Amino acid sequence: MTSPVRAHDLILCLTPFGEPDAGLAAAATGAGALGVLDLGDGDRICRQELSRLRRTAPGPYGVRATARCALTPADLPDGPGLVVLAADLTAADTPWSIAELASGSRVLAEVTDLTQARAAVRAGAHGLIARGAESGGRTGELSTFVLLQQLLADAELADSPIWACGGVGPRTAAAAMAGGAAGVVLDSQLALLPESRLPEAVRAVLRSLDGAETVVIGGHRVLRRRGP
Repeated sequence: MTSPVRAHDLILCLTPFGEPDAGLAAAATGAGALGVLDLGDGDRICRQELSRLRRTAPGPYGVRATARCALTPADLPDGPGLVVLAADLTAADTPWSIAELASGSRVLAEVTDLTQARAAVRAGAHGLIARGAESGGRTGELSTFVLLQQLLADAELADSPIWACGGVGPRTAAAAMAGGAAGVVLDSQLALLPESRLPEAVRAVLRSLDGAETVVIGGHRVLRRRGP
């Protein structure tokens, strides 16, 4: 498989919970990873955070788009070095076309199964993010490691670098790399860092969780809580 070109590529840091957070993305890049700004809804706050990241990022950065994002590639005048397309974009009628984006930026497609992975590579994606069942948000049925090994074993994907996403910690990150991954993806793991702009009320909830409070509904892993 293709090896990562830069050290930044070993750890991709997505701003968590589908929220744009320029400070967190810039801090990730400054720490030697690659900060990726989730564009969220593409609203006014998103535009402000994107502008802020362009001014303050100490190195390369990327953006992530989902089907709910109101922005289009034309709204990214400088063209980020990396564009991550969420799994719900791989089959959607969207301006975030892999083929068109791939001519100006590196494109990584999030995938939850082998069919999505093959389709993304055929469309021109430069790499894949294997989003396992441990991931938050849109997810598939296979665990991260099972999905990663399935994709790595497929001949059609042999030249595509693959990042592992879901359930990633220090030991599992090392195991993923030993198993052939090009790197790993962090998102919710970053939520309690000092640079995160999450409200304190949300931080308090996160500190109280042990991982047993989530459930998969309609292909999405969500938080299940009692009360309002």
